[in-house]
Amino acid sequence: MLVRRGKFKPSKGGPTYLPRDNVRLKVIMFLRSVNRSNQHNMTQDERSGLRGQKWVSLANILDELCEWGWITKKPSEDAKNVTVYELLDKGRELSNKLAELQSQNNELWKLDSFHEVKVSD
Repeated sequence: MLVRRGKFKPSKGGPTYLPRDNVRLKVIMFLRSVNRSNQHNMTQDERSGLRGQKWVSLANILDELCEWGWITKKPSEDAKNVTVYELLDKGRELSNKLAELQSQNNELWKLDSFHEVKVSD
């Protein structure tokens, strides 16, 4: 079993290591800032923190968040064969709590799970 010691440091040039919880939080916070997005935009927008994320693993995480009732997916009104994701009430409540944690400089914010999670209003 591999154990990472010390502060998280992304690799140089290769795909970054993102724990599943970190990706979940980044998706929630990104959707909070943009209201709705498709998977392609999540991986291309620098604000999301999801650049370099593998397509299939991100799709699995998005499906998981839908099952948990944090986000919803529906067909895009603008383009055919495109699925867009939006926050549901549970996801919005979670994103508000995360923003509150950061604004209060809570010690939990120092955990690797929150690494590069961006909070914007």
